[in-house]
Amino acid sequence: MAFFTWVAEASPWLWLALGISLIALEVLVPNFVLMWPGLAAVAMALLVWLVPGLSGQALIALFSALSIALLLGGRALMARVEKGENSTLNARAKGLIGREAKVVSINGPQGKVEIDGVHWTATWEGDAPQIGQWVAITQTRGAGVAAKTIGG
Repeated sequence: MAFFTWVAEASPWLWLALGISLIALEVLVPNFVLMWPGLAAVAMALLVWLVPGLSGQALIALFSALSIALLLGGRALMARVEKGENSTLNARAKGLIGREAKVVSINGPQGKVEIDGVHWTATWEGDAPQIGQWVAITQTRGAGVAAKTIGG
């Protein structure tokens, strides 16, 4: 019971400090989990300032409910935002699929192709092309690409 009494007597500044601390920790652990309880704690600071005298049990229940609601709502929002993005930021080679490349060297079933001045290791699908020939990038394979002869 002493804990709930302490929570009930806590200043709005304590809730604000908790919220700012959790949001600051989110910077160190960027996984969008600590941000939501942090925002809930900031909201609790405003609530305690506007409605003083709430019991410790009510404050903990409201903070918990608000944290869970913000977490679920925030996750749903982030999923919608991420679903709309087709980011190749950490998968640079995936952005090459469908592009055309010029063959610069051949070594059996592998070789090098050039795209925008950058050389990529390529594996041929089908017959090996000739040096100087244009190929289409069909997929990524590790740090390289797979390519097939255009029109073949």
